[in-house]
Amino acid sequence: MSVASSNLPALNRRTLLDTGLRLFAEQGFHRVSVAQVAEAAGAPLAEVYRHFGSKNDFVLGLYQRIHDALELQAADLPAGPLALRFQAFMQQKLALLAPHQATLRALLADLLVSDAPTNVFSPETENIRLRGLALLAIVAQGATDTPANAPALAQTLYAAHWSILLLRCLDRSPGGQATNQALELLSAGLAVAAPQLQNPLAPLLLGQVGTVVEQFLQLDAEVDFTVARRVLKLIMLHRKVLDSETHCAANEPCEQCLALHLPKLQYFISQQRPIEMLLPAFPAKSPNQQKVLGTLPDLGEEIALTFLQQLCDDIRQVYAPGARLKICADGRVFADLVQVSDADVSAYNKVLQQLIARLDCRDIEVLNLEDFIETPSFDAARAWITERYAEPLADLQAKVRDTPHHRAMFNGIHRFVSEDGQVLEPAKSKSRVKEESKAVAYEVIRRSNAWTRLLAEEFPHALRLSIHPQHPHADKIGLRITRAVDDWLTPWHGVVVLRADDYLLMKRQQAEELGAELVEQDGQPSHFVARPNS
Repeated sequence: MSVASSNLPALNRRTLLDTGLRLFAEQGFHRVSVAQVAEAAGAPLAEVYRHFGSKNDFVLGLYQRIHDALELQAADLPAGPLALRFQAFMQQKLALLAPHQATLRALLADLLVSDAPTNVFSPETENIRLRGLALLAIVAQGATDTPANAPALAQTLYAAHWSILLLRCLDRSPGGQATNQALELLSAGLAVAAPQLQNPLAPLLLGQVGTVVEQFLQLDAEVDFTVARRVLKLIMLHRKVLDSETHCAANEPCEQCLALHLPKLQYFISQQRPIEMLLPAFPAKSPNQQKVLGTLPDLGEEIALTFLQQLCDDIRQVYAPGARLKICADGRVFADLVQVSDADVSAYNKVLQQLIARLDCRDIEVLNLEDFIETPSFDAARAWITERYAEPLADLQAKVRDTPHHRAMFNGIHRFVSEDGQVLEPAKSKSRVKEESKAVAYEVIRRSNAWTRLLAEEFPHALRLSIHPQHPHADKIGLRITRAVDDWLTPWHGVVVLRADDYLLMKRQQAEELGAELVEQDGQPSHFVARPNS
């Protein structure tokens, strides 16, 4: 791993963006040069320009960061009427923009009336507008009182949301009190107007308003999501979803299921570039020998990698530039929590890279935590990512307590952790291990979410995938990469059992109870073969 003299993050896009935004807030956007950003970050000027082509790109990076955070919270918007959901969304966005008020005020002319790339209606910010519209579509489509013409309503809400943001830039009242009052009034107006939107004439009126708004949005007249929808359809054939109140089936995505992902795909499609996809996965083998065959990848990983390359090949059939998948190996992120040594993580990762080469997975690459930061130790790296990106424990506990899909995610992780704990610490009672595992499960989720946030900042346009089932309307798509006995089992928590007509991933103990025969390859345990009729 890279070793440096301190726990400072590497000089990468995230660090440089942090430095630039801090200088803009302290000194004013127009008084800071890219050279000054480089000097403050301790980076060569060439390194800065490798990530940011101009000073304006720092502002575009801020826009992307805000939308990344909003998309992460989209599935947590309160259920209920349109006014409630819109107000909650605006409160989220205002809170995210608050630290950057000074910078946005300094840029107000550029934001609204100039030809600068940072103008909210410029060609350079088109993808941001598409993402903003997708978020307002989520707000509208998920409301209990939304009319039939939801797309036009989303455009109207998008225009209304800009009026609140403009007021906040101009607001000098303590804590933005005047803006908060304006938002209260606008939300109250929506509450009154929403029932009228069910009127037969409402779609016509919304359509006319939407036409006017489109002229201000300056979206390319040729923008459509036909190709993006085809790509998403291929991916969602393998989708895993959490049980939720939406009742969206895994293979029957609704418009809300698609909304957050279409603009990201469109970003690459509009430039005829390969689509970037991120998959946090392939951490290391479970230390529980009742589940796995050893510490190194086996046939389970081979099948999963082959599937992922095939998915990239399938995408190339409907979109010629194809796709590139970055496996963001997360074993380093929480190895200490799940009682896996860093040496085992490194050995697993080395063999995984060899498999990718041997299987000719030409569209797949692997990234690890140490590829993003320089620290004197892996423990220091874990401490850094937790401090920098993890949400407060109390916030996560509240989500698990109050939100079904967060609770389902916690229950799934808790089950894995407690199963392993009972095997690794047999002297402890089952009830004690289960109770102690709760704290570990919370921390695993906190760090996993921290890893997701770091990746979002490094790759703001990439389509985000997950190995775990996800809420149907989340910013990540749960992906099934193998056949398994349940949606939570993965190659690093199970073994492959070959049967007469198919294969199935299950726990090692289950395979042995079935009397399946162990098979080795190159002197290493690889998989099981089931007996006939077992």
